[in-house]
Amino acid sequence: MTSSMRKPNFAWDNRWCRTPLVACCWFLSSCATPEYAIRSPTSPEESAATLHIERTISAYQAQEFEQQGARLLGWDEQRYGFSVSRLVDRLSRVTERATLHYRAFLYDDRDPNAAALADGRIYLSTGMLRYLASRGSREEELAVVIAHELAHTVAQHLVKRYRLLQQQQLLMSLLAAGAAAATRDAGTGAQQAGRLALNVATLLRDVANSGYSQEQELEADQLGIRYLIRAGFDPYAVLALLADFERFETPGPFLRTHPYIATRRAHLERYLRETYPRTSPPSTVTPARDEVAERLRRLRQAQRLYPVGSVSWNNLQGQIDELEEAQ
Repeated sequence: MTSSMRKPNFAWDNRWCRTPLVACCWFLSSCATPEYAIRSPTSPEESAATLHIERTISAYQAQEFEQQGARLLGWDEQRYGFSVSRLVDRLSRVTERATLHYRAFLYDDRDPNAAALADGRIYLSTGMLRYLASRGSREEELAVVIAHELAHTVAQHLVKRYRLLQQQQLLMSLLAAGAAAATRDAGTGAQQAGRLALNVATLLRDVANSGYSQEQELEADQLGIRYLIRAGFDPYAVLALLADFERFETPGPFLRTHPYIATRRAHLERYLRETYPRTSPPSTVTPARDEVAERLRRLRQAQRLYPVGSVSWNNLQGQIDELEEAQ
């Protein structure tokens, strides 16, 4: 992978901003951390134009990961105590875009990183799995990371980024043409405008290499919590994981799009308290039978959020049936 794809340690899925001058206005406005708010459920767009943008951006990003030796993980493959592909499948089934072709990839990077492509590919670094293994290979902690990544794909954050930069390029082209006309050099202005408006390849590269906005990161946090609950995981696992991530955070807000981990944790703690209050403190040691019973309870609770017979309801019912048969 080239250096443009690398991300800061424990940044989860953020990259330092590398946007061109045409995007500076958007970038500077994104540096202020958004206020706490409960984000509305996402409504994915499935138009042909949107799917084309997703495939094109994903193809560019996948090439970068392939250069770093990324490989597809098998369905039954265990890595560092995790069955990654099965976990991606389990979580993706409860998202608003369950029909995407989700796949899990592993690439070699000592830093704990993860990323989601717009077409459903999920990439995890060896450093991420080693880090989580050092914490006891807890399935719910890897689920936290994957759910957050899935949320970026489901919410189509890269498509929204593309369209924003596209609008900014159009604005810049109009400004360039207007400035040229004012100086009686309309021919040069028209050429500059054309280059700005039509350089789609550069635009796609800028989108692929840029990070998400703080608002998008916080939205992905909340969406990820919903997916954890629907899939039967304890959503409060995210708080301990973020608290540990905070030890590795690079200080300094300058040119930073990702919210501080402390901010993310505070927002999620409030979101969980207001939306999914915990009825009793978690036990540090739970017998296997009680653990299964608790997971069944969470699955049934999540199932009530969907109409009987719907795709999500049936997916959850399948997990319930598997657990009941295993008892």
